[in-house]
Amino acid sequence: MKKIFAISFVFIGLVIGAGFASGREIFEYFCIPSQADYQGIAIATISFGAISYMILDFSARKSIPDFKGFVDCISGRLSPLIKFFMLAFMFCGFFVMMSACGALAKETLSLPPLYGYLFLALCCFIVFCFDVKGLVAFNSVLVPIMLVGMLYVALSSLLFDVTPTFSGFSKLYRNPFVSALCYVSYNTITAGAVLVPLSQNAKKSQLKAASVISASALGIVIFIAWLSMNLFFDELLLFEMPLLHLAERNSGTLKLLYSLVLLMALCTTAVSHGFGILSSFHFKKHSHRIVFAAFLCLAAIPFAGLGFSTLVSSLYSAFGYLGLLWTAMLILSYIKDR
Repeated sequence: MKKIFAISFVFIGLVIGAGFASGREIFEYFCIPSQADYQGIAIATISFGAISYMILDFSARKSIPDFKGFVDCISGRLSPLIKFFMLAFMFCGFFVMMSACGALAKETLSLPPLYGYLFLALCCFIVFCFDVKGLVAFNSVLVPIMLVGMLYVALSSLLFDVTPTFSGFSKLYRNPFVSALCYVSYNTITAGAVLVPLSQNAKKSQLKAASVISASALGIVIFIAWLSMNLFFDELLLFEMPLLHLAERNSGTLKLLYSLVLLMALCTTAVSHGFGILSSFHFKKHSHRIVFAAFLCLAAIPFAGLGFSTLVSSLYSAFGYLGLLWTAMLILSYIKDR
């Protein structure tokens, strides 16, 4: 069971970043496409489970030790181009989390966003100094807290807030099916960076169980958050972090507590993206890894100032469409190898 939950928590930690925990991603990819049809959520849940299992099973059967080898095996001659795309995405995801930390510092503490950027950079640098064991331990502690926090805020709004502000369907129409697939594709582009190392020495039954548990947990949280945000749809259009606003509607104390949940969420995803970048390089000495980790953290700070909600709605959407190609390559490689 320890192996199963280790894999599950790491995958959930990758997906539940600030965009997810703030409600911004769920609002963009599920509430705007539809406030009445939950089929997109069902598609996303099944896709999360299927893709995570394919990554785990494929790398375990092929005895692939790292993300670099995984990309080489899947993409063949396109490997250099795919690796560049992966690195670009992971770096973008890294500074988007920094941007979220800056927005959180401004929203909750009235501090300049730069303080948030620097805080997250320091946290990530500390974790980067360790190997994959540090990543597992980090997610094993934070992921259960994040899941409970998100469910509490969403359920509190559903059950106890009696002043909904929903007045009609969104005019910003997006296809629910396409939105769900794009959402899953960009969230799993770099999943191999954290799943491939964990697939080693694991039984097939463990890989299946981990995929089911992680996908089910994500699906349940998305569904409940979707229900609660739909009740306040018109009001939440104005906020970068919808679930944080729902927490504030409940009480100032809950807002503060949920801010800590958001901080945990953006830390887990930032660390996962950064770990993926570091695992793409082979360092002869540990000191070289530390120097590069410091450079990575500092290089992301200037990009973080572009704005959190803008980055989520535009940058992530673009990577989502591009990620569909990588997902197709993964599925074809998996089927061909069966």
